[in-house]
Amino acid sequence: MDNHEGDQLGRWIADVCADEQCGLAGFAAGLIPDLDAVVYGMSTDWSSGPVEGRVSDLKALKRSMFGRAKPPLLRKRLLLTAASRRPHTTTALPQLGGG
Repeated sequence: MDNHEGDQLGRWIADVCADEQCGLAGFAAGLIPDLDAVVYGMSTDWSSGPVEGRVSDLKALKRSMFGRAKPPLLRKRLLLTAASRRPHTTTALPQLGGG
């Protein structure tokens, strides 16, 4: 969701709960106890998506290596996976050794 209109969530919940044939009524009602947090999450530009993606990658790697590798190899693969997901920059390296 990228429209950042969390202030309209209360109205949406009321509409969904009033519609007897809507399958989202249980979901909408479940949002009510944490309404302030959900509204804030919908209204801010901050996102945990990149972090969650990294965590998912690392968990998948750990599961695939379960029982097959000792911690040093697992650590190396985790670091290589994290490094491969890092955005690469193309900055010029300084020339060493003048002549």
